[in-house]
Amino acid sequence: MRETGNELLDVKLFREDLRQKWQDSTFGHINYMAYARYFIPEYVPADRVLYLDCDLIVTQNLEHLFELELDAYYIAAVRATFGLGIGFNSGVMLINNQRWRQENISQQLVELTDREIETALEGDQSILNMLFADQYWPLDDSYNFQIGFDMGAAQMGHDFIFELPLSPLPAIIHYISGQKPWDLLSNMRLREVWWFYNHLEWSSIIASKSLQQPSKSTQPCSGNYRLECLTLTDCDVLEKLEELAEALPDCLFHVAAYTAVSDRLVAMMAHDNIRLHRSILPVRLKQLMASCDIYLDINYAFKFRDVLQSFENQGRPIFTFDSTKTEGITERVFAADRCQEMVEAIQSYSG
Repeated sequence: MRETGNELLDVKLFREDLRQKWQDSTFGHINYMAYARYFIPEYVPADRVLYLDCDLIVTQNLEHLFELELDAYYIAAVRATFGLGIGFNSGVMLINNQRWRQENISQQLVELTDREIETALEGDQSILNMLFADQYWPLDDSYNFQIGFDMGAAQMGHDFIFELPLSPLPAIIHYISGQKPWDLLSNMRLREVWWFYNHLEWSSIIASKSLQQPSKSTQPCSGNYRLECLTLTDCDVLEKLEELAEALPDCLFHVAAYTAVSDRLVAMMAHDNIRLHRSILPVRLKQLMASCDIYLDINYAFKFRDVLQSFENQGRPIFTFDSTKTEGITERVFAADRCQEMVEAIQSYSG
């Protein structure tokens, strides 16, 4: 860190009293240590400090934030979930340490939490909003772009969330909610950006004179694959999928489901070229449909005819087996006991 002109301070906050009082009174994915941000002015002597949650990525230089005229405000922060939530999101806060110390804000927050913990549905964020109300400097959404709200946005019909520009990347990408980009079965947007930064070596970070950016060609789940195939299913029985994956290592097989998935499907991810998309949102499914070359109608049980008809109407190939074919859909049918013929058809497909 010294080579970058920075210093890492290891501060350990042991507050057993707070754990006992606050541990079980918030969302499951919010640990009681989230309240530790109350005490930042006690450990950081600077007049201002930029607090960042641990589940976010910084893609741009943020030094200019420290130039804000913050004297009349306790913090600078971004509104919660693009204005759909209450107040501001506490995952990114430029804190006016000087004013906090002058007015003993840390103690005020502790006392307010003791009184209101049972009504604080969003933990420390609810408490901070109660105390500061409108006394914060509103930052642009790009300084706390809350990507984890996708599921709620889709369920409540807030489609504008999916139309917000992502190029260039927001200055700070915040992966809110219980689902995180490092989860095995996560399919949240911009997951690949988190993995890009996670894979950076410290040596390359230190040697770089500016923040490194993911390549524009970086796509979730993509790689050096010649073709991509899609199957949307509500059943965990997929005819010959693993045989296809083994025979076609240069093809990527996407298996999507609107629901949670069984261990049987999860086990298929042992194949490097099988990607599982559980609880997929319509916007992500639409992206997959646009990027995939072939639809594999190889699932049993319910058929998603709207997806099949979309491929059919666009003249894009749909391959199936005689045991899984869908009546009324133009498909190329192969015998289930002659899987090699489908393998050869996929190998010869050039788009």
